[in-house]
Amino acid sequence: MEIVRVPLLNANENELELVEVMVAVGDEVQKGDVLCTVESTKATFDVEAPAAGVVREWPTKEGSRVEVGALLCVLTATADEAYELSADDAAKAAESGDFRATRKAKELAEAHGLDLNEAGLTGVVRERDVRALLGQSQAEDVQKTTEGAVGAGRVHLSDLQVRPSAEQMVMYGAGGHARVLIDMIRQGRPDWELLAALDDGRTPPLDVLGVPIVGSSAELTTLRQAGVRLAALGIGAVTDNARRVGLYQKLVDAGFHVPNLIHPDASVSASVTMGLGNQIFAGAVVSATVRLGDNTIINSGAVVSHDCEIGSHAHITPGAILAGNVKVGAGAVVGMGVTVYLGVTIGEGAMIANGVHIMSDVAPGEVIRASR
Repeated sequence: MEIVRVPLLNANENELELVEVMVAVGDEVQKGDVLCTVESTKATFDVEAPAAGVVREWPTKEGSRVEVGALLCVLTATADEAYELSADDAAKAAESGDFRATRKAKELAEAHGLDLNEAGLTGVVRERDVRALLGQSQAEDVQKTTEGAVGAGRVHLSDLQVRPSAEQMVMYGAGGHARVLIDMIRQGRPDWELLAALDDGRTPPLDVLGVPIVGSSAELTTLRQAGVRLAALGIGAVTDNARRVGLYQKLVDAGFHVPNLIHPDASVSASVTMGLGNQIFAGAVVSATVRLGDNTIINSGAVVSHDCEIGSHAHITPGAILAGNVKVGAGAVVGMGVTVYLGVTIGEGAMIANGVHIMSDVAPGEVIRASR
């Protein structure tokens, strides 16, 4: 028997958020399979199975706060292996009881009025099982909803179907950066529903890649109070990075959870630690023990080598290459095609123009211009 507990990510935090659960009671897992993702104020962490086995207990619910050291799950070699828990662990397990359907399966069933108890399913019920019963994919659901709404004209806040229990997201921005993120989310996190977009332009379009634009950033608080939990900053503002800092803070102040967005074609080492709101684009490489702050952008094709530190709100633009142990200060911008030598420090708020080779430290706020 293996007992998996909530890990310690930060000596100053006794609780973590259980962001996502990948398994259900009764699942067979292999050593190294990701069981769940937990998140502190500074980092996210995938909890892996310490051994192959069968999930026998899972007392905590996705989205809940969990104490460091608390019981996450019990793994046994077989489904019928006997085991005993401590009094505290047994009490915790008894509080929740077994669940035989994943959260996503339950939500999809509820959204379509399907009673899983009467569906004739056995064993662990997953989202794909519910979809098979419904005879349609989540993508088809979303496409029909957005196409119908946008086709009828401007979509308003009152037209949205907010489901507080669902993973619905608002996109702040409607330009090129937002379009890239929308594609990224649809490829990498199809379980999230892009409910709406907000744009502060004078005459915003009706939608961005099928996501209806329902107003400006003035609606952020209304959407959060309605139950929308997730938000993404779809504004790159590469020439005005200070503006991007303020926009990100708007989302945080409104109470949104701004998750990390990682393209499925990016390469991110398991030992990387990061805060919240980071965006890692297709083709980017983020190597061993790199540390990212909050709201950084590691853009397409950028390489961040081992042991680099990237401060909050920094932007590593397309094709930039950072050698090992480089430190990039908060709010700095490293231009396209820039190469940065081993161990160099780039100060806070510095800006490096495209194509420059950096061999020595750059002072805070310094602007390095390209030669002409």
